Amino acid sequence: MYLTVKQQVKHLSKEDYKNIKHLCHIAKNLTNQAIYNVRQYYFNEGEYLNYEKNYALLKHLTITRC
Repeated sequence: MYLTVKQQVKHLSKEDYKNIKHLCHIAKNLTNQAIYNVRQYYFNEGEYLNYEKNYALLKHLTITRC
């Protein structure tokens, strides 16, 4: 189980709120993709995918606007 911090930000414009929400969504997707890469690499190669190799894979990832 992951420990999370919840913080309420007040007095944001609608546009700021949408931008923050979108960035959080992108960060979640990036985290999930990194975990997926590590799992698939381990299943295929039997080794742990280190940060540098995973970064190189993620750097070329296309991020689309939701």
